[in-house]
Order: sequence, then C-alpha cells, then structure tokens
Amino acid sequence: MAKKKTDNVELLLSKLDKKQLANFIRKECANDGQLRDRFLALGAGTLFKPNPKTYTSRVEDLIEDYAGRHGYIEYRATFDFNRAVCRILDEAADAMANQQWEVAIAVLSGVAAAGDDILNSGDDSAGELGGIVDECFQMWHQLCEEESLPEQIKSEIFEMALTHFNEEDLKGWDWWWDWMEMAIEFADTLERQNKIFRVLDAIKPHGDDWSAKYDAQTAQKYKLELMSKCGTPEEQCKFMYDNVSNPDFRKRLLQMAWDKGDYEEVLRLAKDGVNHDAELVGLVSDWRKWEYKVYRETNDKVNMLQVARYFFFHERRWGEKEYSMETMYSTLKDLIAHSEWSKYVETLISEAQGKRDTVRLLYIFTQEKMWDKYMDYLRKNPSTYNIDDAPKEVKKLYKDEIIKLYTSAVKAFFQRAANRDSYREGVGLLRNLIKYGGKSEADKIIIEQRTRTPRRPALIDELSKL
Repeated sequence: MAKKKTDNVELLLSKLDKKQLANFIRKECANDGQLRDRFLALGAGTLFKPNPKTYTSRVEDLIEDYAGRHGYIEYRATFDFNRAVCRILDEAADAMANQQWEVAIAVLSGVAAAGDDILNSGDDSAGELGGIVDECFQMWHQLCEEESLPEQIKSEIFEMALTHFNEEDLKGWDWWWDWMEMAIEFADTLERQNKIFRVLDAIKPHGDDWSAKYDAQTAQKYKLELMSKCGTPEEQCKFMYDNVSNPDFRKRLLQMAWDKGDYEEVLRLAKDGVNHDAELVGLVSDWRKWEYKVYRETNDKVNMLQVARYFFFHERRWGEKEYSMETMYSTLKDLIAHSEWSKYVETLISEAQGKRDTVRLLYIFTQEKMWDKYMDYLRKNPSTYNIDDAPKEVKKLYKDEIIKLYTSAVKAFFQRAANRDSYREGVGLLRNLIKYGGKSEADKIIIEQRTRTPRRPALIDELSKL
C-alpha cells in the first residue's frame, strides 16, 4: 500500500505544472507552520543564511505537539517524537553529504540547544529522548572528522564548542563533555591548546561533592588527552603521577609498570590505591587484583594466600571468574598444606559467621561435606527457600527432619497467603514437599486449606490443579 501511494505521488508530480505546485505549497505552508519550516529549510545555505534558532524552534514545536494537553510526552509517544526530531537531524546529514557545512552546523546547534528540553519533555524509559541527543552528538563528531572541512569552519566549531562547554550546556550529562571533545579535536595551535588548558584547570573538586570530584577527574583525563597532542610522553607520565588519585591514571600507571616488569612499582601503586580509596569497595578490589597478579607472578605464596582470602570474602558473585568465590576457595586449598587445611577451614567458618555471610558459610559446608553443620543451619533457619536450596545429600541424610521442617514452613506460608498468586506459589511448595517424601503431610495441608473459613474459591481452584 505504501509503495502504491508513493507511485501515485510520482505520477501526480509528473502531471502537475509549476503553478499548481506553487499554489499548493503556498496554501499548505500558510496553514501548517511545521511544513513551512521544513520547506524553507530547502533554501538554507543558498537563499537564506541558516539560523540555529529556526531548528530549535522546530524541535520546541514538536515537543509541544507530542506533549499534548498534559504538557508531557507519554512513553508510547516518545518513539514517534524521536523519529520526528531525527528527520530534522537528517537535514544535517544531507547538508554534510553536500558539504553545506554552515547548514549542518545550524541544524546540529539548533537541536543541541533544545537538548535539555528534549530530555525533560517526557517519559524516557525506552531511551528515545536521550537517543535524540545522542544521535545529535554522534553527528557532531562525524562532522568534526570530515577531512574536507575548511579551516574557517574548524575555527567556528572550536569556538562554539568551547563556548557551550563554558556555559555548562547539558552539564550533568556526559554530553557536556562532548563539547570538550569537539574543541580538543580542533586544538591544533598553541593558542587554542592554552585556551582549553585554562578552562580545564579551572574545574576543581569542592569538598565531598561527588559530582564536582567526578568533573575534576574527567577534566584531568581530557587535559591528558590534549597533552598527548602537544606534550611529550615524559610530561604525560609526570602529569599522571602528580594526579595519581585519579583512578584512570592509576590504572594506566599500573599497566605501564607491569609491562616494564617493575613489580615493586606495581605493588607500591596498588597498596597506595588501597589506602587512598579505602571507602570505595570497587576500587579497592581493582587495586588488590594488581597485588594478586604480582604475588602470583613472583610465587609469593604467603601474600598470595592473604589476598586470595580477601577475594573469597569480598568479590561479588557476578565478578570476574578468576577472582570468584569458587576460584579463590580452590586457590586457598592449594596454598594450605593438607594437614593444616581442616584447621584453616575453621577460621574461614568463624569469619563467615562473624560477617553473617550465609552464602560463603553454606558454600564452605557444601565443599567440605559438613552435612551436620548444614543441617544445623537449616534447623535454625527453616525456610522453604533454604531447604529447597540445600544439597541433595542433606535432604537424603536427614529426610524425616527435612519433611517435618518443610511441612511447618508450608503451613506458615498458607497462613499468610491471601491472593491467587500466593496460593499458586503455595501449591508449588506442596509439590516440593511431596517430592521430598512428604505426601501424607501434603495431603493433610490440602484438607486443612480446603476447609478454611471463610471459603476461598481461588485457593480451592489452585489446589485442584495439584
């Protein structure tokens, strides 16, 4: 159908004369402001000087249209709104293809100027609003990479990008830093480089303000990027050491020291990082991984044992496999003499209990086949979840007690159940109870629940599916 309509348009255009087309366009432009703006955009860069405000106004009109009477773009409308604004950005793409640089700059400047309004215009759960701004800046970077850009245009983009950055346009979003990237792209003279250095040097952290600290560290990264264009490797290295509290710099310096085989420096940087970032668990983990690499490389088993134990208790379950709880437990077992292992395990159990770390405590019980200790834990914590998650060996060895504990837990669950979803979940628990060998206990619970008063039709219906 769409192709047929397109063919009909082509057919009609071939039959209409210029006067008929002109009259139609005049009439439609008089009645439709958005159509008028799109039509006038055809003359931008040729008949008219392109003006960014024109494109900002077009975006603002679209926001008003899609927001409707509530003044807020609903989730379902954000996709169509994204497509409508991206059609404006397509004009920048066409302009770049035709080397109409001033038109491209005007379109992208106009859309970027509406960036805050776009981001705050509605429900961005689907990322459609942020996607518009992201597309705009991707096109900015594409424009900056054009090899045929005249020097005048490069100078214009440099000044404009630095102005937007200084005016904190889109500050609080990563796109604010895109302005700086664009400025650095064209910082090919000493004057421009010094201009950027002054701007970046002015960005300082303020007390414990996390956002200000992040901005200051990001500014340091861009300063280093600029130094890579105009400074020596020695100057860059010194700058990173002078600002080693920046995690990105510390990571680079650690890698550089490792590549040179300077393990003493790797350890110094890593230990300093552990002390400096003691309250930031993620960074401490990063620095201790470097410690571990050195100890493993140098076969320092004493320190390797100490760091492996740290990772056993601290590394998240979804982290790197190399430092996972399972890998580190195996490493500990390899590092400890067989005759000393039982005693060492008791220290691990004691630490896990002190930290109330149930995950690791039960992992140790399972690995060491301490079924009596595991069962003792279930007696103290007899939830259906804990029992379901227990090793099959525990369920087999303590079958009668497991059935008794599970029966009590299921009864308690049904006492709290009050809707169909919970009744359905309860039926699932009854199936588990039967699987564990507690069919007679499950039958009694079913009878009790069917005779509950007041009568619960939804409960009876779910029980009938058992």
